[in-house]
Amino acid sequence: MLKFQVFVTEIPPQDEDARVVRAVEAAAGRFAGKVEVDVLPLDGPEAETIGIQASPTVMEGGMALSVGPGLSAGRLKRYIEAQLGSE
Repeated sequence: MLKFQVFVTEIPPQDEDARVVRAVEAAAGRFAGKVEVDVLPLDGPEAETIGIQASPTVMEGGMALSVGPGLSAGRLKRYIEAQLGSE
């Protein structure tokens, strides 16, 4: 199971944060039961522990996949396929 964390400025996400959350959820939706998505506030304890200071930030397995609005659902889908193929 892959677990993504999306750190956003506001809950519910707005503007570019919302676009990235939709992209992550769209990509994850293609892998039902194999991918989990948590949307977390940038000012929350999880972000503070990791040291996240910009939004939107997409993390998986302790690694930042994207910082800022540049993540697409297609790119993330390819990442998920590669990770699930290596399990």
